[in-house]
Amino acid sequence: MGEPASLPYIRVQLCLKKKDEVSDEFFHDYWKGNHVKLALENEKFREKVIRYNQFHTSPRFRGEANNFQIPVPEYDGIAEVWVKDIETWKEIVTDPDFVAAIAPDEDHFIKAPIHIMLGYDNTVIGEAVKNKL
Repeated sequence: MGEPASLPYIRVQLCLKKKDEVSDEFFHDYWKGNHVKLALENEKFREKVIRYNQFHTSPRFRGEANNFQIPVPEYDGIAEVWVKDIETWKEIVTDPDFVAAIAPDEDHFIKAPIHIMLGYDNTVIGEAVKNKL
């Protein structure tokens, strides 16, 4: 079973852990504020990204998830970026201005390495997102 012939979008998920020396509050506030501001200042990011979503979690939520007796990953958040195709994502993350702004800023709050997943949605309940390009 392969990919659909025509994908509406590629979803990029960047799985993040906070640096050990920063608090949960600092991590989430910095990511929502300073880091987003830098990304949105980049013209290529603003023009090429279809959707950008931040998924925030906490030790309390991970503790609740442990009650389901399923392994819980130790991420503090997931940045989710929707783009037209993988080439578009490559274009964004290799843009010299984007790299110069984002990479050093990550060092303020994100623990390396960042894990990545690429994929697409198969909507089962709810309305599927339609390609508007």
